[in-house]
Amino acid sequence: MSEIKLYDIPVPLANYVRLIKNRRSPYYDIIKHVLKDLEIHYERAGETSEVVYTINPRVLQEEIEKIIKNEKLTTVNICRTILAFFYGSQLRKNKDFYITTTSGGRRNYHIRVNDRTLSLMYRFI
Repeated sequence: MSEIKLYDIPVPLANYVRLIKNRRSPYYDIIKHVLKDLEIHYERAGETSEVVYTINPRVLQEEIEKIIKNEKLTTVNICRTILAFFYGSQLRKNKDFYITTTSGGRRNYHIRVNDRTLSLMYRFI
């Protein structure tokens, strides 16, 4: 695949893409945690099938705060980091991932985990 074109990604997310690529904490740590969890779920389901993995940013924040103490670890930053990771990995919206909103306005991110999406995500980092 071609190189990521940051001008194709909205400006706030392009900054997060750079932070992830430069392995800045806590952004890179969030992605490492998500990737490790994705891989575990994918292996449990059997690597020949596709798994839909859901990321709840508030729950993810609680999990990451147990490992890392950082004032930049907010729900907003987690949401932006996840989106930057998806767009930076060149995942296709509504095909490889989709976003749902609860009645209270909170977002959940769903990713279809298969060989293709995993390889795109690992290639990004």
